[in-house]
Amino acid sequence: MKSRSLRPVQGFTLIEMLVVVALMGIFLAIAAPNFASLIRTNRVQAAADELVGILQYARAEAITRGVTVTLTADSETTWNAGFKITAAGQTLRRIDAGGLQSGVTVSSAAAQASFSAIGTSGATTGQCFTLCSVDKVGQCRFVGVSVTGRITQPSTDKPQSGECT
Repeated sequence: MKSRSLRPVQGFTLIEMLVVVALMGIFLAIAAPNFASLIRTNRVQAAADELVGILQYARAEAITRGVTVTLTADSETTWNAGFKITAAGQTLRRIDAGGLQSGVTVSSAAAQASFSAIGTSGATTGQCFTLCSVDKVGQCRFVGVSVTGRITQPSTDKPQSGECT
């Protein structure tokens, strides 16, 4: 006759596995809305960072070429329809509609921004770009261009003085 081992069985039961799966489902249901908010905020920040890069590119091209470089919105009311960067009648770069990030709106009081050959802004006052998520739930970011041509890093707080007033 064979003797059975008195060693306990290793592993877990079906009931234990179902309890773990149920707990994981509960934790995911709690965490999912926070991830959506995080993704929305990161999209706005990424679009703002990309806009800063485009503005820095335009300023650098103005200094390098020794001519005025202009960013012009395709629509007078919004920058979301796309925009182009031109110098002396030549298009240097074109950003199509939705070219920054999907789900982000870009707005500014002016339909264009320009940099002179010495890198200063072509405007007599500073300019502010406002980037927000389409559903307006996420925080907005503000990017400013001062009269001297200084481009501010994206901020969640609208500056009280300078380019974003």
